[in-house]
Amino acid sequence: MSEPACSIEDVSDVHETARVLGQDARHRRNNAWLQMHWEAVLPQARGKFLAVAGQEAFIAQTPEEAWAWVDTAHPEDDGAIVQYIRPEAGPRMYASHR
Repeated sequence: MSEPACSIEDVSDVHETARVLGQDARHRRNNAWLQMHWEAVLPQARGKFLAVAGQEAFIAQTPEEAWAWVDTAHPEDDGAIVQYIRPEAGPRMYASHR
């Protein structure tokens, strides 16, 4: 097997840096909005995909549907979040396999 290619670049372009920082700020706003509205969104989102863009939520059956909503409803928001919400509440059990 070949090793995956990895490169590290020093980006000094002011416009690219501003773009990335703006995207990060939009992502943080969407994440903060979600943290404040979890209880209102959670019950109906279980077992589905949750999209948050423009500090607005959308529940979808598939990730493609969620991203399509983001592209249509908030095309300017490149800090959108799409995540799967587990169908069951409660603790998760993890085990290591050796």
